[in-house]
Amino acid sequence: MQLQDRVNKITEKYEKKALLGLVSITPEEFSNLSDGFREMIQHPSRFKIQEKRQLTTLTLIGFNMYHFSGQRFWEELASYFGIDKVQSLRNECVINVEGFCKANRFRLYKTNQQTLYRETIQMHSIIANHQFNKFIQVLFDLYIKDLEEDVNDDIVKELLKYLYKLFASYQNDEDIVSEYRGSKMTVTNQQLPKSFKKAFLVNGSRVAGLVNRYFLYFDLLMREEPLSFKSNDYYDHLFEQHLTEIGTQLEIQKSSPARSGGKKQYKKPFFKLEETYTGAQLYLTIPKQLILPSDIGESIEITFFNDKKMLWKKELDAMPGALFWKTLPSQYHLDAFYPHLTYKITSGNVPIFESKNIMSNNFLLFNSKGDQLLPSKIKKDETYFIITEEGAEVELIGMRSEYSYRKNDYVRYEVIFNEDSEMWIDGVLLSASSKVQPDGFPSTTKYKGAHLLSDNKEYAAVKSASYFSFTYPQNSALNKYRFSVNGILLDEQAIVNMGEVSTLGDGTGRSQCILDFSVFLRQGERILEIGIRKKGDFAPVFEQNYVIINDLEWAFQKEFYVDEASAQICSLESRDLSITLNPHNNHYVDMKAKNYRQSFNLQGRQFWIEVAIPLISIESRADRSKISLDKKYYFESCPLEELIINIPGQVYEMQCSMGNQTKKLNIKRQGDTSSVNVKPYISSRQADVHEFSLRVGNRDYPLFQVYYEEQLEDVDCKYATPNKLMGGLSLTGEYIGSRKLYLEITDEQGQSRKIYDNIRLPFYDPSLELAFDVYHVQVYTTSPSFFGEHDEKNILFEDKLIHGDEFILKSRRRLVQSVAAVSNGEKFTTSKLCFSGIGYDPYKEEYKARAYFFYTDRYTGEEKKAYLDQNPIRFKEVIPMNEEYIISPEDAQGEWMIIDTHTGNINPRAADSSHDYQRYKVIENLVIRIL
Repeated sequence: MQLQDRVNKITEKYEKKALLGLVSITPEEFSNLSDGFREMIQHPSRFKIQEKRQLTTLTLIGFNMYHFSGQRFWEELASYFGIDKVQSLRNECVINVEGFCKANRFRLYKTNQQTLYRETIQMHSIIANHQFNKFIQVLFDLYIKDLEEDVNDDIVKELLKYLYKLFASYQNDEDIVSEYRGSKMTVTNQQLPKSFKKAFLVNGSRVAGLVNRYFLYFDLLMREEPLSFKSNDYYDHLFEQHLTEIGTQLEIQKSSPARSGGKKQYKKPFFKLEETYTGAQLYLTIPKQLILPSDIGESIEITFFNDKKMLWKKELDAMPGALFWKTLPSQYHLDAFYPHLTYKITSGNVPIFESKNIMSNNFLLFNSKGDQLLPSKIKKDETYFIITEEGAEVELIGMRSEYSYRKNDYVRYEVIFNEDSEMWIDGVLLSASSKVQPDGFPSTTKYKGAHLLSDNKEYAAVKSASYFSFTYPQNSALNKYRFSVNGILLDEQAIVNMGEVSTLGDGTGRSQCILDFSVFLRQGERILEIGIRKKGDFAPVFEQNYVIINDLEWAFQKEFYVDEASAQICSLESRDLSITLNPHNNHYVDMKAKNYRQSFNLQGRQFWIEVAIPLISIESRADRSKISLDKKYYFESCPLEELIINIPGQVYEMQCSMGNQTKKLNIKRQGDTSSVNVKPYISSRQADVHEFSLRVGNRDYPLFQVYYEEQLEDVDCKYATPNKLMGGLSLTGEYIGSRKLYLEITDEQGQSRKIYDNIRLPFYDPSLELAFDVYHVQVYTTSPSFFGEHDEKNILFEDKLIHGDEFILKSRRRLVQSVAAVSNGEKFTTSKLCFSGIGYDPYKEEYKARAYFFYTDRYTGEEKKAYLDQNPIRFKEVIPMNEEYIISPEDAQGEWMIIDTHTGNINPRAADSSHDYQRYKVIENLVIRIL
């Protein structure tokens, strides 16, 4: 992307929060800016006002980034550009910078008038090369002392939030001094440049992102993993330039005996069950908490509450970090079970932090080591400890408690889960098995990719009718619902007899009823039409039709299809339905049909079974347009932010290959249909091309590619003389980009030029008439130049277009002369035999030319031209070889030509009567040159 494009993009995206340093001026771009700036100083009348303003502002920012030493800005600027009058230069720059910032609503640094514009330039630079050593040292201290080498998103986000508060509170040059319990922390405000702090306050999210990026680089270096820098990014360039010094700091830190990195940094409060000499005790650990220096008082206290009633209050210890104070992790013994436990940290009357309810459930779950776990982490055949309130309702199904212990207000259970065991605590289910199925029959009993139709109704094919799940809210009851099966309304007692009710273990309190509908199927019956509605409401809350099939099997010739026109089904069998593949039917299915369809009779009714062709189908959620496989997209116009993928009956993964790196994409599935958001992979450039593919089984299938640079691929340009049937100019290829395409054709002398504007490929002009000549063809896009004088060409393709014979065209109006002759593998230098009137006979498929030579008249001394007796000379082909050509010439009678190896003359008259075959040799190949 050109510099001007990046300036426009930053301006549009951030408006008043825009910082011009974010355009990342490269050294090459600064060199171009410098040349323009010098010309502007010397010839100001050549530039418009807006050009002067933008050129000055960007040049000063680039100078500050790359060349300013940090001492005297205007003097160094004048010296760099060889200007004697410093004050005049400063006045001119101030006018232009002020005009540019006001015109584009960019922030000016609020300070005294003397330093206003210098500090504005430094603020927009964010961080300059001369500031980077101190700057990166402070960030490294933050990474080591305040983050403790933990770059978890939540912790870094909190640190950056505190940084913003710190910069907002201390914008002057005074040091920040604070003290707590004899420990003193002094933060020299000059440690971080004022320009950086001001930029942070102007555009916190963008500058915070830069800081976060550096923290991640520190972390990768500490873990000795490779870094991948962004190309043409100034701030990555700075980090890379100082990598040696940063590496030295990292090595010192790695060898430090006081290093805490690598240890588990607790981010949230957690419980622990610890064995002591008096038995197992329950403890709560509170993690560290960052505190602004301005908020620190004489003491820091933590207060615990249960149902907003204070339990106890304790003082906390704190230690200074790089820029903040931080409390030390603290542990507290719990003598009872508190279901609504919260805490608050204060310093005097200043609130520091207030937690939400620590107890997310009405129980605590621990592994055999006493570490707290989430219910989703339960595994079978392992021991767990569970603590509940003493009055909690606990039910064990398919398991037993190895040990239970009561103490004060809580009970501790020791249990082992197996595949089928369940533990219910006040309606919450703990289990080692998979999640509870949604309403209906479980997905494991359904035939994926198959369904049935009868009487305009759709039926799902399932393997069993014995496990039907229905859930309803906590504040409802099963008797508030009415069930109908095959048109028969069931009474409450029938539901009670056939169903089992329990509470879901997902924390919502919803109830689940498991029903066995197989009792409604008499021998030979397989149809179930189930409806559920609330009492007094005719609208169903659940309605679904099923056919129970135990042995349905089918197979297509291929595992799945991509872009074939038809699919072949090889088998379709079910003894339950008495169906088999009809050998007389056409087993090839048009891909547009999407399904193979076959009829059969069941319980006196005609049914159709449809099995879906396993066809990859992808479309964009934005406009529901189909995505072509193997297509190439330009990332700025890529419509693939969210895709909908469908492969009936298949399990698959989607992945993105970025250079040498491959990442799996997060796919959200719902039945056969899936959705995936590819925007994070498109917006985060890690290679020139991102390739997206599907993995089905062990095979990868390409889907599409996203390019980050304009491309023109598979280009072919042809021309033929127009006639009634065909001819003209044609250009084919594939353009990957989002700009207008231009086609330009220029003759070899540059006298004739034809430009086509905004073409689309393939392009065809049947009426273009070209003279026989060699033409230069360019296909390009344009982008505004930085100075706005004219658009810059971005050439994507250029080549020669030859209309006519290339050899003949090149030889026109030029001297064609022999250089050497080859006979029987030997090469001999020839005298200057020349050719004129070169033409081509398409009927005989041969070239013709008149050969002549120059000789000196012995009497007059004049140089004269003489033509060979055997003209015209004929040859079948011309073989180019570097700057020369090879031909196999024959004379007018079709005889080989002769060379006099002594003189180099060709076809001398003396050769006709001579028998000296050593001197006169037959020419097999003649080397000629166009002069």
